[in-house]
Amino acid sequence: MEFLVPYAVPSPKRGEPFTKEMEKAAVFCLAEEQRKKGGGLFSKQPVEKLLFLAKICYPFWLIPLGDTTLLLDGLNFSSHTITYKNIPNVKVFLENLERSSKTKETYLTFLTDNLNYFRVPENEIEKTIDGLIANPDFLNEFSGYLSEATQIDSPPSEMVVLSPTLDEEEVIITKKELQSLRNQFTEEINFLCKTMKQLNTITGNYIKALRNKIKEIQEKFDEELEKKETAIKQKVERVREKYDAQITKISKEFEKQLYQLQQEKVKMEKKLKQTLNKMEHCEAEIKTSRINKDEVSEEKWKEELRKIKEELAKIKEQLKETEKKIKEKESEKKIEVFNIRSQCEAEIIEIEKDLMDIEASRDARIQIYRKEMEKLEELTTEIINKVDMLVKLREATLVQFEKIGLNQKRRKCVRVHVPFYLACFQAESQKRYVSFPPAIINSISASTKIKGVLGKKKINQLLYPRTKSLSPLLNKLILLMEKNAVFKREIEEAGNKANLLRTRNLRERIKEGLEQLREDGWLSERELRTLRKTLI
Repeated sequence: MEFLVPYAVPSPKRGEPFTKEMEKAAVFCLAEEQRKKGGGLFSKQPVEKLLFLAKICYPFWLIPLGDTTLLLDGLNFSSHTITYKNIPNVKVFLENLERSSKTKETYLTFLTDNLNYFRVPENEIEKTIDGLIANPDFLNEFSGYLSEATQIDSPPSEMVVLSPTLDEEEVIITKKELQSLRNQFTEEINFLCKTMKQLNTITGNYIKALRNKIKEIQEKFDEELEKKETAIKQKVERVREKYDAQITKISKEFEKQLYQLQQEKVKMEKKLKQTLNKMEHCEAEIKTSRINKDEVSEEKWKEELRKIKEELAKIKEQLKETEKKIKEKESEKKIEVFNIRSQCEAEIIEIEKDLMDIEASRDARIQIYRKEMEKLEELTTEIINKVDMLVKLREATLVQFEKIGLNQKRRKCVRVHVPFYLACFQAESQKRYVSFPPAIINSISASTKIKGVLGKKKINQLLYPRTKSLSPLLNKLILLMEKNAVFKREIEEAGNKANLLRTRNLRERIKEGLEQLREDGWLSERELRTLRKTLI
């Protein structure tokens, strides 16, 4: 399937018709502008002759690839390099996983050994696609070309059709390589996702099995403990009763002794109070005797006060001693009770030793299984996280395929011809080539008319390039002609055959176009006469 893009399209502001004759005449005018007319201040330059002016079709290929379409430079001046990370072999991992997951022990060992299997690789692979154009600006501009392209059986005979350096067979091979690479990335993503699912399932099954084992152990030991606990509980109860009886007996003995001491303390406190009252009474009597100046009575009460003070000191000493004995007895009681309780607890521990051994055995087994569960979850999570990173890496690589092509879906490879004009100038033995890329046709504006009044040429404002991206390819084409003599001869031969100026009839058509350009206001009468004379 072949398509042809129009050389020139009208701008949104242009409503006037633009004929094929006007197009050829306009390009002829631009070529004449480029032709060197001689002159020079210090050394006279030779006058160039326009050997040919031909319309040439530059070949492009459109390759369908999924939901996008890749653009290939038919002359193979362009290329694009796809860079991607080289990830580990996922199939091998899955095979080893299946083989190693038959027992929990081999599975745990496998996870430990392959913890870093899916780490993000440092090395990159570069795949250069000859002819592939991935420049976003070029693709955007080429989309505009395709919207105006028409399907053809073959390009018009008046055009030079450049044979693609990349023929259809090579294009199909390129498509297969890219499709294979894309399929490889898709397959890797699928295998990586399958790996995560498999790891999650196998680990989940083993964790479920471990939980069931823990449940079985708990049920088994709980039954055994229940049987033991009944007998042990009775023994413990008897021991407690025995030691409680001892504590009761000792407590009563100490309470009896404390009671006697407490009685003594109360008596002494009362006696102390009475003595203090006597002492106050004596002191009052002494004061009264002094007031009455009764020296005999005063002396008598003083002697009585001295005796009372001696008695008070003895009472305080006895009271202090009694309180000390009470505290000592209370301490003795506490120590005795503590010793009895310690003996009781020691005897209970000895009785419950079997029970504790059973619980320790149960807890040890459960702890082992729980650690295995934690290890399984930890290793699986770490590996899955690394696999997920590779999935995202590969998905990002697949996005490259969406960005290196046109946002359109096709079923077949398509060849697109983009026309441009090539002028060949010769001065003595030197030849020079100038290309005129596809253009947009302007409408004559007020500023353009003013330039004409000021003596400036208006024709230069008629056509301006539709794209900046195609010019570098055309420059490479000209550079190849200068380097490759065979290619240059082929272009020149084809250019001479398709020369717009080779016959009188063709030159007459250009004259018609010049007349139409003058009627539109793009050429003055003087410019028209000069160009007509050049054509003759």
